[in-house]
Amino acid sequence: MNKKLIAFIAICLVLCMIPSVGMIFFPTTESTENKAIAEAPKLIADDGKFNQLILQECGEYFADHVALRNQMIFADAKIQSGLFSESNVSGVIYGTNDWLYYSSTLDDYLGRAPMSERELFNLSHNISIIQEYLDQREISFVFTVPPNKNTLYDENMPYYYSTELDFEHNAIRLESYLAEQNVNYISLFDLFTQQDEILYLKRDSHWNMKGACMAYNSIMAALEKSHNDYSDVDPGLEKTANGDLNKMLYSFFGETEENYSYDLSQKYVYTNDVKGVEDGWIITENKEGSGTLLMFRDSFADTLIPFISNEFETAYYSKGQPNAMERYIEADKPDCVVIEKVERNISDYLDTPPILTPPTTDITDNVLIAKTESDVSVEPCMFDDNYYAISGSVDKTRIETNTEIVVCVNNVMYRAYQSGENSFSLYLKKAGFSDTADIQVYAVNGDNTVRVLSEVIDLK
Repeated sequence: MNKKLIAFIAICLVLCMIPSVGMIFFPTTESTENKAIAEAPKLIADDGKFNQLILQECGEYFADHVALRNQMIFADAKIQSGLFSESNVSGVIYGTNDWLYYSSTLDDYLGRAPMSERELFNLSHNISIIQEYLDQREISFVFTVPPNKNTLYDENMPYYYSTELDFEHNAIRLESYLAEQNVNYISLFDLFTQQDEILYLKRDSHWNMKGACMAYNSIMAALEKSHNDYSDVDPGLEKTANGDLNKMLYSFFGETEENYSYDLSQKYVYTNDVKGVEDGWIITENKEGSGTLLMFRDSFADTLIPFISNEFETAYYSKGQPNAMERYIEADKPDCVVIEKVERNISDYLDTPPILTPPTTDITDNVLIAKTESDVSVEPCMFDDNYYAISGSVDKTRIETNTEIVVCVNNVMYRAYQSGENSFSLYLKKAGFSDTADIQVYAVNGDNTVRVLSEVIDLK
């Protein structure tokens, strides 16, 4: 056999063996993906029996720990983006001028999943329940929605998405409904579009630090809380930002970009076991601050935390879904509550609204009783065992765009959360029940009220 051919085969075999054999000496220990890296498989499972999933777990372990994994991902990404202007990662859109966008924003951008007017009403209705609950306890409340990056800055989206539909984004359409429901809402869409400069990062899905400072000022002003607005600070630029999309596409080796720096003097300390601002539950304390904040947030608030925690004596930040709002409020007694939810995920407050006892309400005396195709169920809440989750649906023929669903439980009328076209839900503490739940469900359309269901449910 030709010596050159033998050498070539030998080199290929060595190269193929490096990722697997290299795991012995330099395994991959960090992942850029939004998931935990696979743990070493066990031959014997925790129950003392043979682990029947060991082959599958071995495959997952190898895929995550193979030597040079991140370097190979980087090389492949550079080749595909450099030669073909394409992303090799499904979660990232490779745009022009090295801009990166989050793929999960495409439905909003293209208008592929517009919410119905009924869904928009329901979403605003659910937020208004939170507003009323907090108003009754004299707690200041602000709701705000950070825009998707391509909602504000779409000029670098790939050309093949240029056929964007003539569509107004769900979050923008929602604003008029929130106003009708008297929700204390901050429109960050208006705020950011009024600025001449770009305030999001090219290789990240979030705003830069100047954008974060602007959002922080708007939130604090809406809470009517005195604060340092940093108007006397001229932020510097540092090439330190390694964006989330940058890491998803290029692993740990992507080029960093410039971000603003406010050189914040940290006055607060973390009082729970916190690894960083991306943690799901964070508590900060600041002896120089005043008041208590409870904030339900997503990753957009990572850069808000340094600003906000410098102002409050105590601040609680939760990424939990559904939000355990009532439990936190009863335990921590905040002065202020903020909900920050990115545009692409606003429907979360249709599907998984906060756990709280809803405000009570009244209906007119003139009620039509009808036999309808409606249903209701009562189950222990899977998220908090101290509550019952009551849910059901109302006959669609009784539903209009602005129909409010009221649920009477044991002679108390409650405003129910609403979702989809005709579904409802609410949470009530188990301590208020005996052995049964006497439930009536009403569809309220202005002055017209119809009782669509009456049922006694055995809770034993």
